[in-house]
Amino acid sequence: MNYLHLYIVLAVLLISLLAMNISKIRMQYQIGNGDGNNKKLKQAIRAHINTLEHSIPFALLLWVLSDMQLANEYMAVFSVGFIIIRVMHSYGILAPHFRMRQLAAALCYIFEIAACGTILIKLI
Repeated sequence: MNYLHLYIVLAVLLISLLAMNISKIRMQYQIGNGDGNNKKLKQAIRAHINTLEHSIPFALLLWVLSDMQLANEYMAVFSVGFIIIRVMHSYGILAPHFRMRQLAAALCYIFEIAACGTILIKLI
């Protein structure tokens, strides 16, 4: 299985679902532009933007790891694990469930640093 492709599909799906949530809230509260100082809309926007901020750079890391022919097992852990973490983080923002958000943020950074470290080790 190509885990880079799976990651990209799942990340785009998550980003799209979060964007649809923003649209739903905008229609519900009739807010055309900005956040209307609506807490629920602010949370939805933050969940969407934060997912973009982390998912795109991680896709680049996965691309490099895939190009370096990292073992499929590691690609599976990195790609599927990161998506699960991003879902947890989005839920933590939207629910709001602060402890889950904190845990997911920490795991997100660990995965990003681990991917960077793996690349650097393979380069040396």
